[in-house]
Amino acid sequence: MNKAIIFLLISVCFCNCSKKKETIGFVPLHTSEFNSKSFALPINNDITDSLKQAHDNCMGFSFDANAFFLQTKDTFSIGSIVNRQSLKILNKLKDLGLTRDQESANFNILSNPCYEKRVLHFPLKSIVGEKFTLQLPNADAALNKEINDAISASGETEMQTSAWMYVDMKDVLKKILDSAKTPGVLSYKNNLLDTANMVLTTVESITDVRFIINTAKDISAPLEALLKSNSNVSQLNLQTSMKLAYIDRNKFQVILNGFFPVVGQFMKAELK
Repeated sequence: MNKAIIFLLISVCFCNCSKKKETIGFVPLHTSEFNSKSFALPINNDITDSLKQAHDNCMGFSFDANAFFLQTKDTFSIGSIVNRQSLKILNKLKDLGLTRDQESANFNILSNPCYEKRVLHFPLKSIVGEKFTLQLPNADAALNKEINDAISASGETEMQTSAWMYVDMKDVLKKILDSAKTPGVLSYKNNLLDTANMVLTTVESITDVRFIINTAKDISAPLEALLKSNSNVSQLNLQTSMKLAYIDRNKFQVILNGFFPVVGQFMKAELK
């Protein structure tokens, strides 16, 4: 009887005294906690207002309160671990070894197929970055200059969007890292828990965007022929496929096929 009581007391003590397993938790970052100058959403800005209105009308909810503007000069994708100050990418989602099917099955994905036209009273480069440059196929320097000058000079752009997509990976990331065993995932976890780093956990993107550019000068005959060919265009600062299309002598389309990231949410990880 005494032995049974002693065993019971030891068992209770073991259960109460054993250390609770720590798990990963995510905490939103304030702008003062990392190099956020190139990401902050401007206040009372035409670009921000237009994007917010297009997003809210489509999705029925607003951007996250601490969302950051992902300009196309930035190459961060969801799941990227980034140094807070240098913004150097240390890990990417592929380091977790997930298949496309696993990503689709486990990510929190919300999408709404809405088609909207909106006139933007600012140049296209305000969105895609000042270093945005097109290289037309089989075009000489003069034609490339003409198309890029037209984009730079256009102060008003019409944007047509097909759909918005919200992707959040916090839950699946927590699940994977709490049971991490392989060297690759353990390395990812170690970098994530380093207080000098942060991770992009949420991204909101537009799919299949069209920008209609109005030109001050008539489009030249050689450029018109190239635009009418509807061929793919190579560009130096955008991670998506692109086409150009002719509309009339003073108007053409820039068509982005795929996902066009707009805003994201960086967070820090902690053990709880």
